[in-house]
Amino acid sequence: MNSAILMALTVLVFALGFRFYSKFLAAKIAKLNDGNPTPAVKLNDGKDYIPMNKWVVLFYHYATIAGAGVLLGPTLGAQYGWLPCIIWILIATCLAGGVHDFMVMFLSVRNDGKSIGEIARKELGRLSWVTITLATFFMAIVAISGMGMGLINALEHNPWATFTVMMTIPISIFIHVYTRWIGRMKTLEASAIGLAILMALFFAAGMFKHTWLLNLFDLNRETLIVLIALYSSIASILPVQILLTPRDHLSGLIKVAFVALLVVAIFFAHPTLEMPPVTEYNFKGGPVISGALWPFLFITITCGAISGWHSLCCSGVTPRLLSKETDIRTIAYGGWLLESAIAVVALCLACILAPGDYFAVNTSPKVYATLGMEPVELKRISALIDMELQGRTGGVTSLSVSIAKLLSGLFGPDATITYWYQIAIVYIGIFVMPIMDHGTRMGRYFMQDALGIKHTKTYKWWLSTIVLTIIMAFTWTYLLYTGTISVIWPMFGMCNQLMACIGLLVATSYVLKHHNPIYGLIVFWPVLVFAFASIHGGVLKVAYELLPMGTTVAYVQSSVFIIFIVLFTVTLVDSLRNYINAIKAFKKPSQK
Repeated sequence: MNSAILMALTVLVFALGFRFYSKFLAAKIAKLNDGNPTPAVKLNDGKDYIPMNKWVVLFYHYATIAGAGVLLGPTLGAQYGWLPCIIWILIATCLAGGVHDFMVMFLSVRNDGKSIGEIARKELGRLSWVTITLATFFMAIVAISGMGMGLINALEHNPWATFTVMMTIPISIFIHVYTRWIGRMKTLEASAIGLAILMALFFAAGMFKHTWLLNLFDLNRETLIVLIALYSSIASILPVQILLTPRDHLSGLIKVAFVALLVVAIFFAHPTLEMPPVTEYNFKGGPVISGALWPFLFITITCGAISGWHSLCCSGVTPRLLSKETDIRTIAYGGWLLESAIAVVALCLACILAPGDYFAVNTSPKVYATLGMEPVELKRISALIDMELQGRTGGVTSLSVSIAKLLSGLFGPDATITYWYQIAIVYIGIFVMPIMDHGTRMGRYFMQDALGIKHTKTYKWWLSTIVLTIIMAFTWTYLLYTGTISVIWPMFGMCNQLMACIGLLVATSYVLKHHNPIYGLIVFWPVLVFAFASIHGGVLKVAYELLPMGTTVAYVQSSVFIIFIVLFTVTLVDSLRNYINAIKAFKKPSQK
């Protein structure tokens, strides 16, 4: 199969989804009305609530939601073959993921830009608010560990990429200082300068990669975990304008530019998909993610089809920037389509590797030896890159190898492959780092809200900030130290999908209170599929893989699965109670 055909099919399906389904949601379900002032207009304070141009907001929103999960999920899911992956991504994106983002952003706009937790308190009650707050805390922990694992495996003993990724920190601070006190230029201009500095440092590192300076960044896995934990903890406490906001501007530029480059490269090079459309692992489970296609394909692809992380981004942040309600359609639904297009790009890239190369990178050498496969090009690529690539699990390395193979074949000889590989590592690292620091900050925020601790800079607030940050960082650091991608990624996928289901449960409550109950099915049906797949997969992982190990690590990992399933179940039961009341209230007027 030609990869360009898959991309063309994706463009067609997503265009139809935006043209017809998002229009239906806007007109019939949400009934968007520009006569209603948005929070940005009504509460304009020049800081948090600012009405902005639709396309500017779309750029910032896309930069916020486009995390590493949308790249790594399809990459790991490719073990099942490209056909079930592409079918699921296309269907779920248009009918579930886009609906989730659209409805959550709509509800936030109608509720003065409040977060999903506060909206749940209004729509469902205090019990669901508490469970959603706790679920968000746990999901942030699992998301950080799931996405961080692949990055750490890729940066281990890779000083060139490690140096460049770490340099994004001082460059981001430079952007803040320059825009605030020195040049006072626009953020976009400063970000472009920051990008130029980053690329200059990247090529300089390549020239001096065997010097003592770069050797300082030749770090093992344990050291990387500790350094990233320290960085994330400090960054999550600092005021956002110092590091996180300028870093998001910088990463947004890189994300958009590099994704555009990859899409163009796929259409021009149109590489053949080497992975079979369907593999032997659909029924018995695979070596990358243990478990059969149902339910683990859905859990593995996760962000490529729907994302609970977006419940946090689509509420409380982006809604405070919209100048009119009808912008929701482009920014929420359209933004999700753009992110899912990255999932298809990642799937194509994963599948242009020969199966022998794909599984050599994404499984341990011990497991790979049992598969009866041999690497095809991996040894040659490893020699060109001057790095052993086999056994670097987690998806980041294999995706980077695919990117390097594609771009070196299109833009240069084999000698350029090492540059493209390292650029790809940095690119994916820029996707991952915001999840780690924003996630630590977001989890702490939600727990402070649940505990009733206001942002007042008092002793109590500072103490809770430090304690909760340490708890967050310690927990996801422990999972990174002790987990494997075969366990941690399904754990993240389950939590992420159940969090998305929670967003849909809140949205369903609104629809049932304001429309004929039949419309509630449009929002509720994805809950049935995603929740069943997630809970089924979680039970299988705990019962057949973790508990039989009988180790402390396995018990801790099992506890995370169980806690999240319980939190979701409580929210589901509470939601169903509210649904019944809403349906009864709808029927009463008709009976009169």
